[in-house]
Amino acid sequence: MVKRCIGIDIGSSYLCAVQIVRTAEEFCIEKIFSTQIRRSTDSPVDILRLLFSRDGFDRRADVAISMPHNAVFFRDLETDSAGLEQIRERTSSALEHNFPIEPDEILAQLYSYRQLQDGKFSILTAAAARASLHERLNIFAEAKVHPNSVEPAIFAIHSAVVVNHPEIMTGRAVIACIDESYLTLTVTRENNILIVRNIPIIAGSDRRTDSPRKQIAEVVSREAQITWRKVFGEDIEQDAKIYLVTTGNLSEYLAPLIEENLNCQTTIVDSYAKVKTPPGHKIDLPICVAEGLALRVLAPEQTKGVNFLEADKADVEPALNLKKELVVCAALIGAIAIFLLIGLFVRLSHLEADYARIKNETTEIFKATLPEEKNIVSPLAQLEQNLESFRRDSQLFASLSGTGLAPLEVLHRVSANSPSRANVKVDDILIAADTVRINGTCDSFESVYQWQRLLQEVPGFALVDVKDVQKQPKSGIVHFTMLLSSSIQESK
Repeated sequence: MVKRCIGIDIGSSYLCAVQIVRTAEEFCIEKIFSTQIRRSTDSPVDILRLLFSRDGFDRRADVAISMPHNAVFFRDLETDSAGLEQIRERTSSALEHNFPIEPDEILAQLYSYRQLQDGKFSILTAAAARASLHERLNIFAEAKVHPNSVEPAIFAIHSAVVVNHPEIMTGRAVIACIDESYLTLTVTRENNILIVRNIPIIAGSDRRTDSPRKQIAEVVSREAQITWRKVFGEDIEQDAKIYLVTTGNLSEYLAPLIEENLNCQTTIVDSYAKVKTPPGHKIDLPICVAEGLALRVLAPEQTKGVNFLEADKADVEPALNLKKELVVCAALIGAIAIFLLIGLFVRLSHLEADYARIKNETTEIFKATLPEEKNIVSPLAQLEQNLESFRRDSQLFASLSGTGLAPLEVLHRVSANSPSRANVKVDDILIAADTVRINGTCDSFESVYQWQRLLQEVPGFALVDVKDVQKQPKSGIVHFTMLLSSSIQESK
């Protein structure tokens, strides 16, 4: 997979751009542009336009740019786990007293943290003012260039050192970057920046003479020792590595002086050590920052930094678009109405299905209850009519009018008081309004009269009379008729 990125570094008096392509694990510089910006007529916007129209830089490539040293502030803070979580969540109140920026203007990004004793954490945070970022972006917007990343120059330098001098990824080291106005010092451990310091350098000194160079070397040595002691609580060790980044050939004079002062190895950063260059390219151009910006995008697994563009996008609340909000509300209301209508139709469908099921069950019950009824018009109404007719018939048969005894009660008393040993058989029984007639047979006259005596003792029967007692000569069976009257009739 081939990926390209353009790193653009704009200083107070120069503009440098580098286009790098990555193929697998290989990095190759395709184009380099560097120029001085000294006259008031030298417009960065015009130069940026020429990069793409005249010098052939790829407009489709990602673009990474740097923030100037004086626009970025670094703080090495000590806090507890709650403070660390607040900074991770980009809570501006957690940092508003740590940077010389108005609280609502702070764009802060957490770079790294390390655990100290007593549950404390040391946190390295970079911050810039929102106005400074937008001022930088406006230059590129006028040239119709839209950056994907905006980060401090020192993090880009660290990325260039990591790719070209991978030995820095182990152990402890110092990176010293000297430009026209600032000395920037960083201390790293295991490829992680622990602290960043921006130290102004007196401008106007002629750096081509030995005296200013010695002064700069002394400043670098002294401040490196102070920074190292601040981080690790001890003097800089002899096997520590110092990586030097300067403009022009200043580093060739400073490196021996720094080694002599600190008694440790000083390496001049070579921006072309692990990155291929196009044929005929001059290798004395100061491309370290621009190269590092491109490498940060192309090699995120090796490098680390912060992107102020992401912080700006995360902090900015989208403006209220009334028309858009109304459209969204109308769409939601319409969706709710549609779902309600769908719900109503589904409910109606279920009710219709239940009605049809109940109607079919009613018809089946009607057929099972009244199988003789063939003309089915309204099963429920017809069932109610038959129930009403049955209710009237049962009321007529509910009790004897004079005795108050129900027919079932009469049958129970007659059967319960039958002779146990007599072979009495009832052929028919007629229960009238206030009398009961029983026709039956038995095996002897004695059995008939024995039953009569038993029934006379049953409450509710005032008169028990035996009539038409006849014995058949051939079979010997006795036929009889027994009449029972209620006690009410007897009382009359």
